[in-house]
Amino acid sequence: MATQPPPLPSQKSLRLATALNVFLPGAGLFYLGQRVVGSVLAGAFLACFLALFGLFLAGYARYLSIAMSENLLEGNKLEEAGAAFHLNWLLGLAAAGMVLYLCSTVLFTLAKRRIKT
Repeated sequence: MATQPPPLPSQKSLRLATALNVFLPGAGLFYLGQRVVGSVLAGAFLACFLALFGLFLAGYARYLSIAMSENLLEGNKLEEAGAAFHLNWLLGLAAAGMVLYLCSTVLFTLAKRRIKT
């Protein structure tokens, strides 16, 4: 029975590169050797994600403090509670993250095609 030899350590695993690129856009490109592009995409995506997460947590803390206050119906507290999440910023950061994700996917597909040929 002939068995295939194990892959050499220097060969890049496309499955691992794909998994890396799915979980962190740009990480798969970094793994495949496109270090500058991968680093820029991964860094920008992480910055968008962390900014979105931080902004959401700050908005949630503000919302919670308004909701737990003594008299919620006093003054304009209901309007403040509705505006606590900064919806435009959250949507903008989410859109920027999606654009980075799509760019990473396209660049990764092109890099994968170059490796296969």
